[in-house]
Amino acid sequence: MNRVWLQGLLARRPLRIWGSAAGVALTVAFLALLLAFVSAGRANMTRRAVASVPVDWQVLLGPGTTRQAAEQAIRAATPVRTLLPVGYADVAGFTASTGGTVQTTGAGKVLGLPDGYRAQFPAEIRPLIGSADGALLSQQTAANLHAAVGDTVNILRYGAAPAAVKVAGTVDLPEADSLFQAVGAPKGLAPQAPPDNVLLLPRALWNTLFSPQQASRPDTVREQLHVRLARTLPSDPGQAFALVTSLANNVEARLSGSAVVGNNLAVKLGSH
Repeated sequence: MNRVWLQGLLARRPLRIWGSAAGVALTVAFLALLLAFVSAGRANMTRRAVASVPVDWQVLLGPGTTRQAAEQAIRAATPVRTLLPVGYADVAGFTASTGGTVQTTGAGKVLGLPDGYRAQFPAEIRPLIGSADGALLSQQTAANLHAAVGDTVNILRYGAAPAAVKVAGTVDLPEADSLFQAVGAPKGLAPQAPPDNVLLLPRALWNTLFSPQQASRPDTVREQLHVRLARTLPSDPGQAFALVTSLANNVEARLSGSAVVGNNLAVKLGSH
């Protein structure tokens, strides 16, 4: 019966039948193209967000956490492309004698960077003058001290005598806001402004200079693990945000709260 009825329609009203079928087909094709466009746009948004993150995670180690334990927990939670330890030390300031005068800055920070750090995280450091290796002053600190390549800068350490280093170059820190973020600060707290005075040292030299300060003032010396994930993320920004947040929570749970993850990647994905 149905076949006879359909044959009758096709015989008597072929244009109307084929026109309706074509309209339905075009509507379905349009919806498919629209969904594909939206999906591609969201995937492109995720790629752009991920590409703009200089360091995916900054994992702050607590006093009772060893670097080895933290690294093991991170690698157990997710595939990792790069993981490097960075030392952070608070200092009372810097001094330099240049042009017949002595300049002294306020409080600052000294970072200890491992070999290969700039190659692995190129967005963090931009060389300006002199060598890209050795003791490197931030541009603002060099201006405050009137210091140039080859000058000697004294580091005013807490709980230890001043230490002198020779300036090898000056650099810009384009991502200072995230590099010096207060990892583990309560949510809703106003962001902490990056320090005006910063010195970068090779990690081996940093260890030598700040071991005495760590012994006498452990509250002023700490370590972070800077991590770049393998980034096998969903194309949807919301799903990618949920995944990297879950992975960070997994790391903190594995370390029983003795380390805090500064999740720069989740922050960037959450803003899209």
